[in-house]
Amino acid sequence: MNGFDLLREERVDEINAMAREYRHMKTGARILSMVTDDTNKVFGITFRTPPSDSTGVAHILEHSVLCGSRKYPVKEPFVELLKGSVQTFLNAFTYPDKTCYPVASENLKDFYNLMDVYLDAVFHPRLTNEIFQQEGWHYELENLEDPLIYKGVVYNEMKGAYSNPEDVLSELSQQVLFPHTTYGCDSGGDPKYIPDLSFRQLSDFHETLYHPSNSYIYFYGDDDPDQRLLRIAEYLDGFDARTVHSHIEEQGPLAEPARILRKYDPGEEGGKDARSMFSTNWLWPRIIDADANLALGILAYTLIGTSAGPLRKALIDSGLGEDLTGPGFASYLLQIYFGTGLRGIRSEDIEVAEKLIWSTLRTLARDGIDREILEASFNTFEFRMRESNSGGYPRGLSYMLSALNFWLYDGDPLEPLKFEGPLQRVRAAFGGDPRYFEKLIEAHFLHNTHRAVVIMEPEVGCSRREEKEEAEKLSRARQGMSRENLAEIVSNTESLVQMQETPDSPEALALIPTLAREDVSRKNKFIPIEE
Repeated sequence: MNGFDLLREERVDEINAMAREYRHMKTGARILSMVTDDTNKVFGITFRTPPSDSTGVAHILEHSVLCGSRKYPVKEPFVELLKGSVQTFLNAFTYPDKTCYPVASENLKDFYNLMDVYLDAVFHPRLTNEIFQQEGWHYELENLEDPLIYKGVVYNEMKGAYSNPEDVLSELSQQVLFPHTTYGCDSGGDPKYIPDLSFRQLSDFHETLYHPSNSYIYFYGDDDPDQRLLRIAEYLDGFDARTVHSHIEEQGPLAEPARILRKYDPGEEGGKDARSMFSTNWLWPRIIDADANLALGILAYTLIGTSAGPLRKALIDSGLGEDLTGPGFASYLLQIYFGTGLRGIRSEDIEVAEKLIWSTLRTLARDGIDREILEASFNTFEFRMRESNSGGYPRGLSYMLSALNFWLYDGDPLEPLKFEGPLQRVRAAFGGDPRYFEKLIEAHFLHNTHRAVVIMEPEVGCSRREEKEEAEKLSRARQGMSRENLAEIVSNTESLVQMQETPDSPEALALIPTLAREDVSRKNKFIPIEE
């Protein structure tokens, strides 16, 4: 139909939707079309974007494609779009291995407008060296005699992220568990390495990975399913099939457990009373079925998800630290990992806390987990699945992100959404084997040598040392430049400021689709409420 192969059609009762999975015949683009009675329509296009370094190329590209496109050549089309939209969601996400562009609206015309602007942005962005410098990084120099500095939206954003020790702890926990795969890189960008990225590398990354053959396209809502295909075909048909090398490798086992120490700057005022933080982390094998995924999620929630969780309670009641920290249960990558620890702990107490984690897990494996706590965790998971409370996200968007947890790795995108079967099977396994979860502790914690401890210790002034290293790097770069080179940077700085301050032309702004009065209902939506 319209150049698409219907691969399967299946009813997903759990979310009251008819799912149709298609393949675009010309390019191989993957489409998951969910037909429901939900008026909050969702569209999303995702690309598998595993980075090979920590220059932040995926993150910078996410920013850059939203700075104008072939059909909408304005500086910030989405800012302009918001002025004439009733969208319920409009954003983009860079994950360690994928980049997502989702939109949502209850208004059909608005939904089509959003979808069109996003598709034009990702497939035909106005990628220029100036946009790369603005969104990524550039040398800034206002006067010839001034010192060189780095500037850039993503560069500044990641400088802020790297000043937060808990963010760094979680990022390091992932990297040390995946030393030989893409997850060992920071997809957001490490400020130390962002200036190593060139515009050519950014452009090549887009040319290689932002192609229909590497895309995962998702629809959800009560709009016409045939119109969905017609509208995306307008973009997909302009491409030919391509072999895209975006496969994500599985991390093999570590030869031995890892342990790393990093310093963070608590600031002059907090330096005297500053304490450390740590996380003990385990990498688990690739989970290829929803049953195991659910069981491990329930186990993780049982251990630390509530104040009654035995591992959480042991750590908090010890008085060794202020609160839990660490990545927790991370299930959005090819392989799941789990990490927990304490912040606000004295450095000399970290080994005591580590031993407490191990002794607590051994005791639970030997003596068993309180069945009431396990039942409460089961009930919590079941209630969450049935209620589908996605908070501030449209419900269809939460389903998209769940589907991608399997779909992106060549699994069944519907498996995470069909929760009735896994719930029944895991509950039956638990009922048939009283030691079901204790065996999971033994296999995935106690006998698992693929683990790492990450420690963050305070050191007043260590950020000044990093600033000094950056200043020396910039100084060396300046010394290698001629006066003409420096004058060119001054001119470039002026050009960037002028570009940012110059308003878009009325003709370009008029191209942005907007809603007219007649496109919006005069009546408020009735929401039935019963007490």
